[in-house]
Amino acid sequence: MGLRTLVITQKYLTEKEFEDWDREYQKASSQMENRDQQVAKVIESLETDMEFLGVTGVEDKLQEDVNSTIESIRDAGVAVWMLTGDKIETAYCIAISAGFKSNRQEYQIMREMEDPLEIKNALAEFNKKAGNTVLFIDGTTLIQVFQHLKKDFFDVACKAPAVVCCRVSPTQKALITEAIKEFQKKTVCCIGDGGNDVGMIQSADVGIGIVGKEGKQAALAADYSILKFKYIKTLLLWHGRNAYKRTAVMAQFVIHRGLVISIIQVFFTLVFYYVAIPIYNGYLMLGYTTIYTMFPVFCLIFDSDVSKKIAKEYPPLYKTLQKGRDLNKKTFLLWIWKSIYQGSVIMLLTIALFKNSFVDIVTITFTALIIAELLNIHSEINNKRNIVLYVCQIGTFAVYAMSIIFMKSYFDVSNVIDWAFVSKVVSITLVSWIPLQIIKCLGDKFDPSEAAKIMKRAIHLQEQSESIQIQTSSV
Repeated sequence: MGLRTLVITQKYLTEKEFEDWDREYQKASSQMENRDQQVAKVIESLETDMEFLGVTGVEDKLQEDVNSTIESIRDAGVAVWMLTGDKIETAYCIAISAGFKSNRQEYQIMREMEDPLEIKNALAEFNKKAGNTVLFIDGTTLIQVFQHLKKDFFDVACKAPAVVCCRVSPTQKALITEAIKEFQKKTVCCIGDGGNDVGMIQSADVGIGIVGKEGKQAALAADYSILKFKYIKTLLLWHGRNAYKRTAVMAQFVIHRGLVISIIQVFFTLVFYYVAIPIYNGYLMLGYTTIYTMFPVFCLIFDSDVSKKIAKEYPPLYKTLQKGRDLNKKTFLLWIWKSIYQGSVIMLLTIALFKNSFVDIVTITFTALIIAELLNIHSEINNKRNIVLYVCQIGTFAVYAMSIIFMKSYFDVSNVIDWAFVSKVVSITLVSWIPLQIIKCLGDKFDPSEAAKIMKRAIHLQEQSESIQIQTSSV
């Protein structure tokens, strides 16, 4: 049950029995060699034929939802270790009550091992069953591990579903953190609530401090500070997942935004006899990097593909991020290709559709470019019901329309109000955007992301559950 148990017994001694025992105890206490072992042996000789009085069970009171939080983190693909200064018996009880060890999992204890060969044999034995065995190891054994078997230990221990390190000092906690980063090349997040966790938190890639009864030392030293352990689920599964996905798409989109205008400049130089002049001057370049595209791009940080409730209910959605499919060489090259395609289409179609393209080339290409960027942002947004998206896009287009009217030195207003001009600009914009949108839709349908597969399966299971409930109620 994960309780700390204490057996209470007693034994009656005569005065002579006590004097004989005390004489042996004092003799053992004065030994110069193996004193602790001698004293323990004398004490053990007394603890025989005891009269049983009772047994106590004390629960380590944990914060609410600790068990479910740890279970969600593990389902999200995060390996969980517990580093504590408690003894192994206490740590074992907490591991059960906190959900580190399930009833179906075995456990192996490595306690007070000082012989490197013995430790190596224990690791070899553990390696055979590491997939379903929780490892308990104390600080004494860890000292020998760090001296002789550092790499071997972490190669084997990281295969376990959970590892519990007991009787470890604050320095050892920091060393364990550094070793996992060094040998496993993993991103490490350390969570603590006391001053003895500061070294561990500062050694981690990400440190989380919990404001608790032990003070605020951990919270002040950490990257993030929370009030309760259960908030880690929201921090990782919701905020952490959104931060990664939003950063990935925004970083690549900003690169695309700068590259597409460079492609237009390249084609402009090639077509017009290698003229070494910029196609867009002054306020147009300033506006393009600020008010014309800034707010729509800023909408990406408000986007989310699933709701907060769904993200917390389905931890495997977080696990899909570990493969790095939102930001890798493939996605980067895909955005490069988008930039080349859209830049070349806007420039070449402008020359093909407008006879006096050189006179109106700035107005035509820049207008098509702004509209295409707004459509690109719309394609990348998952939550189409986000009102901020539409406000920013409509507001940006309205600002650009007013710029055309007031910035007559850059735009030829007389041609802009012509219907033929508008229809051709719309055609250029659609040709540069629609093929990319079709490819994206086909990819989502025939090669959906793992997150989409998880949500599809979740919806299917929910529909089955509702169907079973309806049938049961009808019966």
